[in-house]
Amino acid sequence: MKLLKHWISSYSNILLLVIPLLTILVLRVLGFDGLYGQDGYEYFKYTEAIKDYALGGDHPGKFYWPVFYPLIGGFLGFIFNNTILGLQILSSISLSVSCIYSLKAIKLLYPKQQFASIYILIFGLFCPYLFKIGLVVMSDATSMMFVVLCLYYFLKSYKEQTSLVFVFFFATCAVMTRYAALVIVFPLISYGLYLVLKRKAISQFLVAILISSIAILPFVLLQWDALFKAGSNYFLNSWSVTNFFKSSYTTIDGLQSYFLPNILYTLYVFLHPGFIFIGIFLCFFTIKKYKSFNHFSWKITELCILLYLIFMAGIPFQNPRILGLVFPFVLILLYHSYEELLKVKWLKTYYIPFIISAILFQLFLFNRTFSSIYKRNTLENEIVNLVKPYQGQKLYSFDVDIALKGRGLNFEYKNMFFEIYNDFKEADLVLFNPNKFSKQWNDKNPMLNWEYLKDNYRMKSIEDGPDGWKLYKIQNKK
Repeated sequence: MKLLKHWISSYSNILLLVIPLLTILVLRVLGFDGLYGQDGYEYFKYTEAIKDYALGGDHPGKFYWPVFYPLIGGFLGFIFNNTILGLQILSSISLSVSCIYSLKAIKLLYPKQQFASIYILIFGLFCPYLFKIGLVVMSDATSMMFVVLCLYYFLKSYKEQTSLVFVFFFATCAVMTRYAALVIVFPLISYGLYLVLKRKAISQFLVAILISSIAILPFVLLQWDALFKAGSNYFLNSWSVTNFFKSSYTTIDGLQSYFLPNILYTLYVFLHPGFIFIGIFLCFFTIKKYKSFNHFSWKITELCILLYLIFMAGIPFQNPRILGLVFPFVLILLYHSYEELLKVKWLKTYYIPFIISAILFQLFLFNRTFSSIYKRNTLENEIVNLVKPYQGQKLYSFDVDIALKGRGLNFEYKNMFFEIYNDFKEADLVLFNPNKFSKQWNDKNPMLNWEYLKDNYRMKSIEDGPDGWKLYKIQNKK
């Protein structure tokens, strides 16, 4: 056991960096490029627009989210001559850095720790939900990286009286990657300002303002018109305490029903196997020893988690990848309980079998959660190949039209979500999957358009796609 522990501890940073990159390589050989869903395609599209702008093209225009992820991803895209690969590698490196600095934070808080490297490898890197976000084109892993860096440098500054500059800088980077990160880093920024005054470190604060301004500059240059539009987010404006106790919502995304109310759902970061399958045992030891956790570093980490989970409980949707933003903080918080758990006699005796079993079980859970993304990516590629011969025509569709646009197919696109159409023409194409949308989008534009088509037009099925998708050609009115 000592040999294994020493080996993992010695090479932990290399393992944490190499494993995600090798996984991306294998997945790309299997045809998965990390691009799926509306958000991923929007990031890809805007990254391409930034690259074009940098080469002398038009201004990239307005963007719904902060610009740090597509900006850095675009730079990596130049290096690899592949924008999608650049964005995917950015997610991978972000996951690795998050794990490495979570490990550094644990070592900072617990100088006598013995199992931190193995702990982060199993429950950080191989966490099913975190591993997933490190393989896809999405800003979650990058934002998570910046909040972890912010926490680490805050704890280091608090314990060792080091500079606070990086605390403010990485907090700014986190918010410039994902607005919701502000809720997590707010306690760190607030107490950091207190420490600036207490230490009379005004020069540090001025330097922090300067380099944080550099981090904000891309947003100012690219999105000045959207400076005050972060607050116009539909889900943010729908925040309510009443959502704490709801498990079903009707929003712009249609009807969404979940198993648990939001306030219980947020506890997934402590208890759900998709995050940490021994969470219930770690929470038991934490509650049992709670009075001993009275040091400030533990308390402020706890506060960051609590504020974010309260914020998420008020939003009318549930998505584990959004909760994942704060999960490294949970790992740091629960580490002491992990060491307590390992004092159980039988677990101490069978520690190596436990490690092997834990990694295998994590990979099994990862496969369960990742398979839906892999299938979606495969489905989108199949549909792209299905409709490619029909380019140049008017195409009515919903959901997959984002993928068709993102992968460069040339149609006159008509999205069935944005408006009700009543001027369908003969020979127009319709790409739709009524079985998939009948419940979630009942009495909403996509299904209303579909029902109108069925009732008023004759349509010929010209291609059968995967999972119920079909391509129709409108023939004439009934």
